[in-house]
Amino acid sequence: MMTVNVLLSGRLRLAGYGRGKPENGDGTFSLALPEGSTVRRVIRDMGVPSKKVALSMINGRKCDVEATVKAGDRVILIPEDVAALWRYLGVMNMNTESVLDF
Repeated sequence: MMTVNVLLSGRLRLAGYGRGKPENGDGTFSLALPEGSTVRRVIRDMGVPSKKVALSMINGRKCDVEATVKAGDRVILIPEDVAALWRYLGVMNMNTESVLDF
């Protein structure tokens, strides 16, 4: 088993997903997973319907839901309304292109 830290952004947090999971002091949840787990597994184990996640990131970099997570990774799950803001910032050329490859 390994542990990753999951940040539920915007409405995902407000909707109460992640309830019952241990919270860290930085607003993330600790999630224990088997080695070799993917972001898709993180979404499922956090109780978030996959259709509610428009964008996912590992350690600040955009990733696919099939990306494998490692112990200590910070996984961010972002709903459509917040993802739209990230896309806008990328378009505005605010030095986010290298992190957010849209």
